[in-house]
Amino acid sequence: MPYQGHIHIIAAGENLPSVFTASFRDYPGITRAYVFTDTAVFYKHADPVIEKGRLAERNAISASKNTSTALGIPFHDEVISPPAYPSARDVLTRIRREYPLARYTFDCAGGSPALGMALLALAPWVNGTVRAVFDEKVMRPVPLPDLSPVALLSNPNYQTILALLIRHGKNEKKATAFVHVQRQYLYDQLWPLYVMGRAKKDPPAASYKKGRKAADELSQQMFSDFMAGLVKNGLAEMDVPGTNRKEKFYRITEKGEMTFRFGSHPATNALVKTVLEAL
Repeated sequence: MPYQGHIHIIAAGENLPSVFTASFRDYPGITRAYVFTDTAVFYKHADPVIEKGRLAERNAISASKNTSTALGIPFHDEVISPPAYPSARDVLTRIRREYPLARYTFDCAGGSPALGMALLALAPWVNGTVRAVFDEKVMRPVPLPDLSPVALLSNPNYQTILALLIRHGKNEKKATAFVHVQRQYLYDQLWPLYVMGRAKKDPPAASYKKGRKAADELSQQMFSDFMAGLVKNGLAEMDVPGTNRKEKFYRITEKGEMTFRFGSHPATNALVKTVLEAL
């Protein structure tokens, strides 16, 4: 897949035109611009002071769009509904899926504090560079952590396990949480989707049962190693209910869901593709 350009994401505010213009000066390689706008900007407010600010921000978005059009750079205005974090996360997931190899930069100076914090929290998941305004009231780079757990997903089996935890861990009563999934169930579901780490020169004759691959291709110990890796990196958590220490259950964490969103690839298998499209 070829290089997909430089995507710049900016939080909308009354100062958007000046910040937007400065972005093109500081990042001359921008090829596509996304403005994230709080949904409140599009609703009339009874308070004249708030209404004045709302109209000013709407005008600022229009002016920035004109600037982008004049430069021949595609402009996208993404509306972010409250709560800001999951809404911004879903939009960024979609953008990242469309442009997985692009460079990402963020300006978090405008918009509501909630939107700014959401972009700041999400930027590391696309290896983005962030600038924000702090006490000194000037834009400055923000150092972000290295998200090495994403590298774990270079092994497609981790992607499949996380997809299973998401699909089968849905909790209808609490939409924001996932329930635990039994270990043996996960193992049985992974078996037919398992991808060997390296090919064998002379594979033994496989004995198939109920459409599964040969049993020696995915041992219980290998599966335990997969689950231990997910737990160690904070992508899943384990629970051993009751007195039966052999009966283990696993649940995906929020970090695991985010890693799956931004580290998985739909070409891995149909399950991963389906779960990604549902997020």
